Amino acid sequence: MIEDDNVMTLAEMAEYLKIAKRSLLRMAQAGDIPGTKIASQWRFMRSVIDDWMISRMKNLPASELEKLIQSDKVPLPLYRLLPVELVGLDIRPGAKKQVLEQLLDVLAGGGLPVDARVFLQKLLDREDMVSTAIFPGIALPHFRKPEECPLPEPRIVLGICRQGTDFDSLDGRPTHVFFLICAGNVVVHLKIIAELALLFRRGSLVEELLAAPDPASALQVLFR
Repeated sequence: MIEDDNVMTLAEMAEYLKIAKRSLLRMAQAGDIPGTKIASQWRFMRSVIDDWMISRMKNLPASELEKLIQSDKVPLPLYRLLPVELVGLDIRPGAKKQVLEQLLDVLAGGGLPVDARVFLQKLLDREDMVSTAIFPGIALPHFRKPEECPLPEPRIVLGICRQGTDFDSLDGRPTHVFFLICAGNVVVHLKIIAELALLFRRGSLVEELLAAPDPASALQVLFR
C-alpha cells in the first residue's frame, strides 16, 4: 500500500505508475523521468511526476491512454462528472485569477459547496508552477495535490471563452476552453486527464465547442 506521501521510493513509484521496477530504473538512469538520487537510492516527487505525466499525455499513443483509463478497473464515465449545470458558455477574457473565479462561480452555481477563496488560491498555486494551458486552445486547471480538493465527489467544470484569453499557453495562443478538474483521488485525477486527452485528439473539438449555442449542445459535442 502506497502512503500518500509526496516523496516516493523506486518501488512505490513503480507501483504508482503500474510499471516494472526495472523499467522505471532504466527510465530514471536515462533521464526519461524526473527523479533524484539520494544516498544511492532513487527518490521521486509525486507532484512532479504527476505534472510530467500530464505533459506527456499530449503525445502518448491512444493505446497507452486507454491503458491508464482502464487501470485498476475503476469505471470513470466523464459524462457523469460533467452535468449540464457545470457548463459555462460565457467565460469572459481576463487575468488568470478572473478566469478561475468565473469557473468557480459555475461550480458553485451547480450546487456544490465551495470555499471560493481557498479553492482559488490552490488553483493559482498550481498555475504559478507552470500553466495548465498545455493543449492547443485548452487549459486544465486543477490542484497541484489532488487530495486537497475538498469536493466529496469528482466533478469537472467546462468553461468556454469565445473571445479567447491569455492563459500563458505553451504555444502562446489564446485559450478558449477550460476544463476545471476537481478530483480528490490521484488515480481518478489522472484518469480524467487521460480521457480528456483522448477527446482532444479530435482536431475540430475547440471550434465545435465554440459554436455550441447552449450547455446541452456543448455536452453533445463532447460525448457524441
